[in-house]
Amino acid sequence: MTFARKGQRRRYSDDLVRRLDAACAERECRRIFIARDADGRAHAGAYLVWDEHSAYYLMGGIDPEVRGSGAMSLCMWYAIRFAANVAPRFDFEGSMLEPIERFFRSFGAQQLPYFTVTRTVSRIMRAGEAIRYVFV
Repeated sequence: MTFARKGQRRRYSDDLVRRLDAACAERECRRIFIARDADGRAHAGAYLVWDEHSAYYLMGGIDPEVRGSGAMSLCMWYAIRFAANVAPRFDFEGSMLEPIERFFRSFGAQQLPYFTVTRTVSRIMRAGEAIRYVFV
């Protein structure tokens, strides 16, 4: 529902999620938190996995029709409380989207920048880089 609301398609298949869940369930290193109302309607969910180093908020979502219910905050709160019993750290997985980053910060998350270093084998790219350095 989250992807549909944003007009995006998921970057992963249902099969991938099922295989991931099966592997984590077999290793007993995952927990799913679902916030439901009195009628049993799911408002939000959070999927948590962990290893000996960290618990990771891997994915989650919210029913767009009930976004203001606070259900996602409730799921995250329970996920963080649970994570304290299985790992020394909680990793919010980060986001480049400001509203999500602000939501994570509301739980005390701190942004940690990361960098990616790559090497190109393209002669054209190397020539362009060389020219840029000459004129800088």
